[in-house]
Amino acid sequence: MADADRCTLWPRLRLSDYARYWRDGNRTAYEQPAGELRRRTSAAVLAAALDGQPYLDEAADGLLTLCEQTTWCWAAHERFAATRGQVVPDPDQPFLDLGAAETVAVLAWADLVLAPGLDARVPGLRERMRREARRRVVAPFLGSREWHWLGLDGHLHNWNPWIHNHLLATALFLVDDASDRARVVDLVVDGLDRYLASLPGDGGCDEGYAYWWNGPARLAEALDLLDRATGGLMAPWRWGAMPELARYPHRMALGGGWYVNVGDGPARPSADQAWHVLHRWGRATGDRQAVAHAASHRTPETPAVTVGPGLGRAVVGLTDPQWAAQPPTAPPLPASSWLPEVELLVSRERGGSAHGLCVAVKGGHNDENHNHNDVGSYLVALDGAPVLVDLGQPTYTAISFTARRYEQWVTRSQWHNLPVVNGWEQSAGAGFRARAMVVDLAPDGDSARIDLAGAYAPDAGCRSWQRQVRLDRRTATVVVTDDWCIDAPADVRLHHVVAGEPLAHRAGHLAVRALSGGVLVLSWDPQAGAGRLERHAVDDPLLRDVWGEAVHRLIVAPPNVTTGSFTLTASATSGGQHDRR
Repeated sequence: MADADRCTLWPRLRLSDYARYWRDGNRTAYEQPAGELRRRTSAAVLAAALDGQPYLDEAADGLLTLCEQTTWCWAAHERFAATRGQVVPDPDQPFLDLGAAETVAVLAWADLVLAPGLDARVPGLRERMRREARRRVVAPFLGSREWHWLGLDGHLHNWNPWIHNHLLATALFLVDDASDRARVVDLVVDGLDRYLASLPGDGGCDEGYAYWWNGPARLAEALDLLDRATGGLMAPWRWGAMPELARYPHRMALGGGWYVNVGDGPARPSADQAWHVLHRWGRATGDRQAVAHAASHRTPETPAVTVGPGLGRAVVGLTDPQWAAQPPTAPPLPASSWLPEVELLVSRERGGSAHGLCVAVKGGHNDENHNHNDVGSYLVALDGAPVLVDLGQPTYTAISFTARRYEQWVTRSQWHNLPVVNGWEQSAGAGFRARAMVVDLAPDGDSARIDLAGAYAPDAGCRSWQRQVRLDRRTATVVVTDDWCIDAPADVRLHHVVAGEPLAHRAGHLAVRALSGGVLVLSWDPQAGAGRLERHAVDDPLLRDVWGEAVHRLIVAPPNVTTGSFTLTASATSGGQHDRR
């Protein structure tokens, strides 16, 4: 990769792209080239560490370019400039965000692995790197305890371990003053401890699998680095929820690269992850399934690490001979996983296999990190690929984390597998939550029962909405039963978001060719009619990469009764039985 990079121009970071966040809401025009600059620099650093020249000059070029940026902060996070009513950041008032943390981490790990070479080839660069790290990151961190990501108000999310992890590397590798280094490390430990204490004991992550890599995984990396720095005195792997947190990825795996996704999580995230982190974590806790899940992503005759997930991760991965020697294994794919604190059930037809049906049911509330209004929603996958889906993360824009968040179609309950009651969708806020989610696990099948009424505003007139979702391993079906008691006019619309190709649609029947190739049949009482099947073009690039050019939404309207019931059954069948009508 470093060879190919040397044949291309370095990314250009332009003010006009930065300003687009305020002009038209676009974040990616600036964040993508900024990320590419960090990736290319990291690739050159790694190549120089392994092979020396000519990559050392390439690495130095990238490192100095990073030092000369006006800001390391992404426009979406730049509060100081916005408060002044300006677009151009003030270099004398740097904002410490994820972008700054990601950038300083490149400098820190580059200094660790290239120090002698940089001193010999470009004397003075390491001093410049230290000066920029102190001015943009260390001084702001030591000088203020008002950064929201510290979580001092009790609201903890992935920014905390993500930034603290990079601050720790900065302190260890770029801060020469022993007193300042100790102060940074003390505050990092305090912040990580606060984050760890906030995590549920069941190992769940309300931000979903994709953000697990930048939440719990960043925590594990920081604790590992602290353990190394103290000569193994910390032994953090049994602290709190650490053993359970390592199990989250394999519990959410559907197979074939698909994952149960909640909130802003893609259903098919990038496979280019720091799998050696999970592998080492599983070894430390003695969790064979966590190790096996990581090992299932080890491909023979391919690099053990890449710089995509970050330079620090790549450097640490290269020092792990057990990961390098690990042959690929089958993923564990457990038959049942129930996380009672985050209220998430995953149940599959066959443990250890992606073949057949899998269902996931979510409870929780509508003020979770990266929240979608999705209390009581569920997904059904066939041979790994979701068919009744959670659409997941859209491309972030200026409204993604504002009061206008729920203008995004994928965040709204009407674009989840949920009812619209008397014209009302679910509401956002911690008070809108599931009531009494109860799960039964048994060899012949698993079921979840949940009352959705609390997720709707009082004006919806939803007195009770009991939903039961059951995967029956004997009949190879998923059965969803809704029983409700609502006020007049008793207008119920049951929404089902569908990925794949509709093959046959008529009263009580919809057959869909899944993205995995199999055919899932949805059936219900024909007296409720065929419902309305809508095609929705997908123009968002992140969503299109997962779901293709379009998704569909099946809306079934049962008879208007204040007390009613509706049952939907999902089953797999031979695709040859269905024509296109």
